Amino acid sequence: MPTRATIIAVNKHLHPVRLATYSARCGNDPFLALELYKWNLHLSAAFQQVLAISEVALRNAIDQQLRTWNACQPHHTRTGATHGADWLIDPARPLNSLTRGSRKTATQHATEADGNRDSKHPRKGAVITHDDVLAQITFGVWPKLLPTPNAGDASYRGRQVLWRDALRLAFPHAVNDPHGLVVADRASRLHGLRNRVSHMEPLLDVNITARHNDALRLLGAISPEVRDWCAGFSRVVEVRRKCPVELSRHS
Repeated sequence: MPTRATIIAVNKHLHPVRLATYSARCGNDPFLALELYKWNLHLSAAFQQVLAISEVALRNAIDQQLRTWNACQPHHTRTGATHGADWLIDPARPLNSLTRGSRKTATQHATEADGNRDSKHPRKGAVITHDDVLAQITFGVWPKLLPTPNAGDASYRGRQVLWRDALRLAFPHAVNDPHGLVVADRASRLHGLRNRVSHMEPLLDVNITARHNDALRLLGAISPEVRDWCAGFSRVVEVRRKCPVELSRHS
């Protein structure tokens, strides 16, 4: 149990405003508040492991199908030429408009990453590849390529086309989701969770069980084998059980 001096020091250096959320859940018990804060760190770390697998698997599944689809799309030049497989450089419609800003930003970040490499790095000064740029595409881009139920959204039609012609193939094991809305919702919720975890925000009001299920079911739609592997080492359920205060039934 932390001493009074420890509690004072932690409050000073982490700031009372930051700890207020935890104190409020503990009846302002300073000892319990620190235990709850520590538990939140453990939960964030456990979720980070699952999210790291989910994000990379989602990114690669979508990228694989976009490469195949893009290489088959004709240029609107009446020459019979098609686009290349590298959709990050030469995207066909409607992918070009759906990703314009994110592609530019990712390319800039990939270039900056090369510039920041140590002079002895084996890839220092290497040509920027598709994979370099792909790695810089943020999680938030992927849900915006997946279908939306909002017919008034300017991207509605384009996202429908991508799902029908390409992205549905990224989720070969999806169940009862012909229009991709379930996959899209799960990806969107996981993006929101990832932001909370990355910004070290409280997860006290997060539906832990539901978000964990979102990750595993999204992975399952891509690859049951990857889902089972991830579930085998995930610590989310274990950490949830160790919460020092009672969680709501929706957590």
